[in-house]
Amino acid sequence: MSKIRITKEFRFEMAHALLGYDGMCSNIHGHSYQLSVTLIGETLNNTSDPKNGMVMDFGDMKEYRKERDY
Repeated sequence: MSKIRITKEFRFEMAHALLGYDGMCSNIHGHSYQLSVTLIGETLNNTSDPKNGMVMDFGDMKEYRKERDY
């Protein structure tokens, strides 16, 4: 069976300051980030499963990432 590639993009904000730094980064400021996660795999081949034909449900990818937030 051929491989399928799926990609989910996540966007998030983060703030920081560099303590003791003598430049602009000494003040708290934020950055915007984009994370792209790509999975490659074979699709599920089980007609009795509601996720038949999927490599992974995007909702499951989102939950997996949430579990790893620091």
